[in-house]
Amino acid sequence: MTRLLFIGGTPRGRRVLETLIEREVDLIGVYAMREDDHEQFRESDTISKLARDNSVPVMVTKRLSQYEEAEIVALDPELIIVVGWRTMISCAVYSLPRNGCVGVHDSPLPRYRGFAPVNWAIINGEPAWGVSLMHLAEGIDEGDIVAQKSFAIGESVTAAELYEQVTESTLEVINENLGALLNGSARRTPQDHARATYACARTPGDGEIDWSASTQEIDRLVRGLGFPYPGAFTSWKGEKITIWEAVPVMRAPVYEGRIAGRVVSFNDESADVLTGDGVLRITKVQLARGEVSDAGRILRTVKASLGD
Repeated sequence: MTRLLFIGGTPRGRRVLETLIEREVDLIGVYAMREDDHEQFRESDTISKLARDNSVPVMVTKRLSQYEEAEIVALDPELIIVVGWRTMISCAVYSLPRNGCVGVHDSPLPRYRGFAPVNWAIINGEPAWGVSLMHLAEGIDEGDIVAQKSFAIGESVTAAELYEQVTESTLEVINENLGALLNGSARRTPQDHARATYACARTPGDGEIDWSASTQEIDRLVRGLGFPYPGAFTSWKGEKITIWEAVPVMRAPVYEGRIAGRVVSFNDESADVLTGDGVLRITKVQLARGEVSDAGRILRTVKASLGD
């Protein structure tokens, strides 16, 4: 059997590891990604337990240092699969196995190489999306393609929903190509580098709402940064307030005196806020020191302006 090493993290990586175990591959080791302190989900714990329960050696780390690289060389894997890993993997590792070192990038390469493609897909209003199974290479997401999966994105899809679509497509593309990867016959199709685009890394501060933007743009930002991501946010009475759920108001009243960010109506569940060209109905919010709440219970005045 082909000696396989798994390197990964995140819920998607854990699902891939479960699939590899179900397929009864010769799994010789697991390197699980250690999360940052602020992250709520500790998939490294779940992945570690999964490996130990199946008698697979496991190491939890944020990056592969020279020490871990030497360990991997000693393990002598014939195939490495990487899913949900955030730091660069050196040539010493990805060039080692005779059947290759492959990863799954959550975008339709060569577009959206780099960071946070799931978030950017929604923020930019992409109508369709995909995942790419590729060989790792020196550049960021520049490796030869093994296979790709494409699917449509719904107009109101959230980041959590798109992440689940990406996860399911990742499992499909791994399952469909695992046999070829194990026996060394997987395809290698070079990317068209002239068509490549790149996505910037996102920080929590990038989620601040500009209320003078269009309703559609703000709606996409809210959906693209929703749970489990940090959320789109604004300010109210000098305090940060995160907008977790919102929906554009269709056939909204036309405001001649338009103050972007002004609350124009509310009830117990929601509050309607003016944007640059329409109205956004906010339904779920969270103050910096509070719990998630119905927006109408917080924003109870038509004199309130968000983004002040």
